[in-house]
Amino acid sequence: MNKPFPTDKFLGMRIYTVVPATVQTPIKIIMNRGSERKTAGRFENTRDIVQPVGRQFQQGIHVNRMVENHLLLTDISKLHGKKISAATVPYNVITGITLACRDSFELIHIGNLLEAANIRFFEFRDTQEDLYEDVVTALATVPVTPFAVAGILDYLPLWGR
Repeated sequence: MNKPFPTDKFLGMRIYTVVPATVQTPIKIIMNRGSERKTAGRFENTRDIVQPVGRQFQQGIHVNRMVENHLLLTDISKLHGKKISAATVPYNVITGITLACRDSFELIHIGNLLEAANIRFFEFRDTQEDLYEDVVTALATVPVTPFAVAGILDYLPLWGR
């Protein structure tokens, strides 16, 4: 028997999205030897670009769609060879929390903390050449419990405050 639509597969979990108010481009990324941690630095020509509120909102939507696409493709791959329908790959209601950070440097720091905690996340890179060149403008976690990100994301304010 098929589960009812929508499911509670992710009950109690959240997708956490982090959007910086300012991004830096170009940005120097240095991988620390013997560690997965990245360190970010500036070049002589690094610019600070304040992201307008509407752009921040859209960057968050982009990265959330990446997470949802990943979840959908994961479910579909489990059904390989079966007939696929809304009943076999139902919509999953997942609470989303959008948080604000200051800039690209803090966003990289957050990514390092998530990686150290083995929490998978996706990054949205805006490649709009006339504005950004190529810069990470938002990140979002896969669905996780609030406990999983305690000490990593809980100091960040809600976006839009």
